[in-house]
This record gives sequence, C-alpha cells and structure tokens, in this order.
Amino acid sequence: MRQVFVIGCMPQRFVVAILCFLGLTISYVMRFCLSMAIIEMAEAPRVKEDPNACPYPDDYVVSNSTKVTEYQWTEETQGLVQASFFWGYVLSQLPGGMLADRIGARYVIILGATFTSLFTIVTPLATTVGDWVGLLIVRVCIGIAQGIMYPSLHIVVAQWIPKEERATWATVVFSGSLSGNALNYLFSGVLLGHLDLSWQHVFHIYGTVGILWTVIFGLMTYATPQEHPYLSEKEKVALAELMSTNTTQKDEGVKTPWADILLSMPVWAINIAMIGHDWGLFAQITDLPKFMKSVLHINVKANGLLNALSYILIWIVSILAGVLVDVLERRKIISTTLNRKLGTTLASVGPSLGLLGAVYTNCDSTLAIIYLMVGLAFMGFYYPSLKVNVIDLTTRHSGAVAGLTTMVGALSGVMVPYLIGFMTPNSTLHEWRMVMWLTFIVMSSTNIFYIFFGASEVQPWNNPTTKDPELATYDNPAIGTEEGDGKYHQESKY
Repeated sequence: MRQVFVIGCMPQRFVVAILCFLGLTISYVMRFCLSMAIIEMAEAPRVKEDPNACPYPDDYVVSNSTKVTEYQWTEETQGLVQASFFWGYVLSQLPGGMLADRIGARYVIILGATFTSLFTIVTPLATTVGDWVGLLIVRVCIGIAQGIMYPSLHIVVAQWIPKEERATWATVVFSGSLSGNALNYLFSGVLLGHLDLSWQHVFHIYGTVGILWTVIFGLMTYATPQEHPYLSEKEKVALAELMSTNTTQKDEGVKTPWADILLSMPVWAINIAMIGHDWGLFAQITDLPKFMKSVLHINVKANGLLNALSYILIWIVSILAGVLVDVLERRKIISTTLNRKLGTTLASVGPSLGLLGAVYTNCDSTLAIIYLMVGLAFMGFYYPSLKVNVIDLTTRHSGAVAGLTTMVGALSGVMVPYLIGFMTPNSTLHEWRMVMWLTFIVMSSTNIFYIFFGASEVQPWNNPTTKDPELATYDNPAIGTEEGDGKYHQESKY
C-alpha cells in the first residue's frame, strides 16, 4: 500500500525534506496561533492612558467582528500563558533528541505531531473549563509534544542530505518555521477578521490539519535511506556514504559523550547564540501583534497580513541565503566557519535594529512597518548558518546536541513573553521602547560571543572508537582541523 505513496520521479531525499518542511510548517502554526487568537480571546484592562500614544488612523476599526472578548486577563497573565508553551518545550528537547538518536527520528516526529494536534484541538475546551489555568496546562502539553519533534529533524537532515546539499535542503526543512508563522498570521487574520469566525475555530482547524499531515508522513516515509525500498540507483549512489555510516553507527552502539559535549566551546557558542536568536524571534512571534495593535493601532486583519508578510520575507531570504552558502561552500570562496559567523551576525544585527527603529518613528506607522519588515527579513540568514552548525560539529550525536542547543535557546521563550508582559502593563510607547532596547542588547551580546568562539569543524568526540566515552580514543587525531576533515568524511555520514 505504501508503494503508491513513495514512487515518483523526485529523489526520495527531497520528498522526505519537503514532508519535514510541511510538518514543521503546521507544527509552527499550532505552536503560535495563540498569539493571534489571544487578541480576540482576551483584552487586558488599561491601567492608565499613554500620554505619548500615537493617534488612531481615520479608518481604524477596532475589530471586524462584533464579538466581545471573553476574558479579562492582565498583560502579565497573558505573558504567563504565552510563555507556558516553552516550559514543556524546554523540558522535552534533550530527552526527545536522545530518544530520536536511539529509536529513530521518524517515530518521534509522528508521536510529537500526533499529540500536538490532539492538544491543539482540545485547547478551547480546556480554556472553557479551566480559564487561563486550563489554557496554560494544555500549552505546556503542546510544548512537550513539540519539544521531542524539533531535534529529530536534525537527525533526518544528517541521515538523508549529503554535505554538498546541506545548506540548501536543511534551510528548506527548517524554514518550515517561517512558513508556519506566515500562514498562521495570514490565515488566522482571515479566519478571525474577514470570515468573522470565533477563536475556537482557529484551534479546531489547525489541529485537524496536523492530524492529516501525520497520516501522510507515516505513509510516505521510511526511517533511513537503507530501509527505503524504492530508492533509484542514482540516489543510492548519492546516499551511499550516508547509508554506510548509518549502518555502522547502529552496529557500534556508541554512547553519547556528554562530558566532552558539555565542555565543547563550539557547542556553547551555539547555545549562547541560540538564546539571542530565540529572544528576538519569540519577541517577534508572541508580542509583535500586540505592539502593532496597541501602539501602531493596526486592526486584526491588517495585523495578520503584515506579520505574515514579515515571515514570507524571512522565508525568501532564508532560501536564497541557503543557495548562496552552498555556492560559497562548493567554490571554497570563504571558509565554512566564516560562512556561519557572517550569516549569524546578519540574522542578529538586522532584526534587532529593525525592532529598535520601529519605536522611534514619531508615530509614522508606515515607516515603522518598513523598519520591521526590512530588519526582520535578515533573520533568514539564521537558517543556513547557526541552524546547521550543529550538524557541522557532529553527525553521530546530532539529535542529542540539537536537543541541548534548542533547549538552551528555548529558555528565551520561557522568559520573553512573561517579561514583555511584565514590562508593558499598559502597552505604552515608552514601555515598548524599553522592550526593544533590551532585545537589541541581548541579541548583540550573544552574537559577539558566537563570533569569538563559534566553529564548524567536526569535533573529536563525534567519532570515538570505543563504546565507553570516558575511555574513548579517536580514529584520526587530525579530526577537527582542516587537514583531518577530508579523512573523516570517508568514515562519517558525510
């Protein structure tokens, strides 16, 4: 039966990558649809008026709907609810990566997607029964379900995508987060605004789509290339090195060398840089719609369209940047390490300056939108740089290390929504300026750390010859240097 779904003219590694892209897309829609729905669910009581408030435009409409918000939650409570997703997300990242390394990424992805979809569907019921506490609990559960999925995607890339295609196709896979955010804002704005549906419908629709994708992914994929019965001879040649290494790794049963990983400065460079990137990203995702509504006075429909546009721009830039990085890699114009550092820097400086510039436009909403759109577009350079850096350092333990780095980065998600809610109790322009300055400082300082300590060479602890990492020796003492990199690639997944 499954043969009907897998045979086709497209190489199967590309099919797997596109399916993972679509899965990440719908998972991000379910992850962050609350940021739009909460505008219609709740409105915080205004404590005091803003003396520096921007004037409302002549054609401003508070909402295209006649519905009244059901809940009067303070900004602090809303921030707490928004942050609760990341409590579960942080807790399950590392176990999820280790589980995927052990039993296979495909099974973990299916498990995480199933529970994410089910918890999304029951979100309205949980909120009706338990108010904000019920919503908080179900968001923690969604965070746990998605936390096991994300590091598994690094394993899929490591098992299915050769190094010479890594930047392009890894960017395709991970850019699902961008398309997911874009579609969330676009469709949620239409559902809540133009179609005048209730916020409950948003969760029901997205959860159902998630279930549908899970079924399709289960029918169309296999755990590893060597288990796929319908690879063409050409693709078997292209993936021969990866398939050989995957089989060797299964036979060796090498333990994860946590002591070496936790003492690795390149790993910590990624950890710190992830904190900065995720700080800016989560500020954008969870609170930018509220900034646009309360300061720029943009209604829910236009709010959704503009936020969708920002992610479409990031998406386009990420794909173009991925192709550019692969070209630079193949032609050896600059080193891989410099490639990663330049991309990460652009992904940090551009968005932080854009967010900061948006609060200093003297209420010129058009100029503020331009600052936001142009600045945030630079975040697309993150995906072929910092995002794939884990796979540069290790292919053997990519799931575990990806779980670690994503877990550390997700700590920003725990703090940012609640902190911004605490800093903006009245959503005044002055309060938002303080938020943007803090975001600029965090993103800039973490990027500086990455510039000094980031690296792209395969690390020695990636390839031990013994099963006990404490007693491990290494096949090639030159691994981790430019000289040893070529020798390593004869034995590794790449």
